[in-house]
Amino acid sequence: MADRHPRALDGWAVLWLSCAAIWSLGLVAAGFFVNTYSSNNGQGETLVQQNGDKVLIPLLIPLLGVVMVAISLWHGRRVQRLGVGVLVWVVFGLLTVNVVVGAFTIGPFVAPVAVFVVLAITHVKTQSPLGASATTASTKSPAPF
Repeated sequence: MADRHPRALDGWAVLWLSCAAIWSLGLVAAGFFVNTYSSNNGQGETLVQQNGDKVLIPLLIPLLGVVMVAISLWHGRRVQRLGVGVLVWVVFGLLTVNVVVGAFTIGPFVAPVAVFVVLAITHVKTQSPLGASATTASTKSPAPF
């Protein structure tokens, strides 16, 4: 088994963040290639063809959130910070708001991004702190009586 750098994110967190990024990129690709507006005179139009390039902003918000969470989680591990940090939870909250608003506009297609991100956050949050290990805990002197 290969040794991993102690400050690297766990494989599960990387998997969940990768799934979130891939799903986010799929949303952007769907905006370009999936016909969402049907026409009686032939082929329908895609979301970008119908609404213009401005529709890319709401489609790119989940990807931006995933990137911000990934960088923040990586930075938290790098500086050996306990927990995941406030920024991660704020970005997750904004992603959740985006899911609710998206459910009313384009449907629940944004929801898996938030689910993948929260899985990554909770997995990193449950990892043991980098400074605490079994050898450190066993070498501490007992408390005086």
